[in-house]
Amino acid sequence: MPDPRFADSSFLRRTQRQLRWGEELHRQTPTARNAANGNPQVQASQDVLQDAFWHDHYHLQPNYVSGRGYDQYRPAYELGWKAAVQYPGDLASVLPVLEAQWPACKGTSLLAWRQVSSAVQAAWERMRQADPVLGLSQVQVLAVLQGLQRLNMQTAKSLQVAIVHSPPGLLQQMLQRHLHGFEAACAELVHEFALPPLHNGDGFLSGPLLRGWETLKSAIAPQSSEALLDASEDAERMLLTAYRAALREGLPEAARVILLRQAMAVQRGIEALHWLRS
Repeated sequence: MPDPRFADSSFLRRTQRQLRWGEELHRQTPTARNAANGNPQVQASQDVLQDAFWHDHYHLQPNYVSGRGYDQYRPAYELGWKAAVQYPGDLASVLPVLEAQWPACKGTSLLAWRQVSSAVQAAWERMRQADPVLGLSQVQVLAVLQGLQRLNMQTAKSLQVAIVHSPPGLLQQMLQRHLHGFEAACAELVHEFALPPLHNGDGFLSGPLLRGWETLKSAIAPQSSEALLDASEDAERMLLTAYRAALREGLPEAARVILLRQAMAVQRGIEALHWLRS
């Protein structure tokens, strides 16, 4: 359970309106899902909502491979969300049926079943959840946000160390841009959700992930550009892992939209470091 220090009553009042407005956008009750099963118009509406969600989120799923477009994964997500309505029972009992259906419904996708089965499962689970964007209390939501606030700040500090030891040129310029991006993300979280000042140990990521970052920071030394790229990419991958974990939580849409945009920016940054290495 998150520490109550993360948000006092006045803090909660300041953020309540920002966090509440999106709670109904994607609320999907069992009644709505049952209606979708027998009503083509409702089903079509659900298809649009699910398609839009996965179009925006497929980059952040564990099955995603950099460079593959949404068109390669979309048939799998569609298979999953439609099967969640069509078939009773649990997913384990239906997966063999869906695997057999994949060659016929994959369309232009070039991916094999083993490459998309996790996407099918993710879409099934999201469709089966009664409230896919709810579930955390107000205090818990704010704890998640403050954890990301802290880790953005920590990642910025790691890049400051790397910048000091990097030679002038493209690497240093790129790290500077990334540093400013993490500082801006931290500032946006503070501004949008009126987050309080950070204290040592705050945040839902203040355990092994932050200890791992501290170890990484201490390892950065005036070595080669390759070593600096390795350390910087590792730090940013830690941050992306944290965003992916946060986006799996029951966040209201107001928070989810911001975190998704920030997570995609982190991913683009990692790809830029990878490009510079090659």
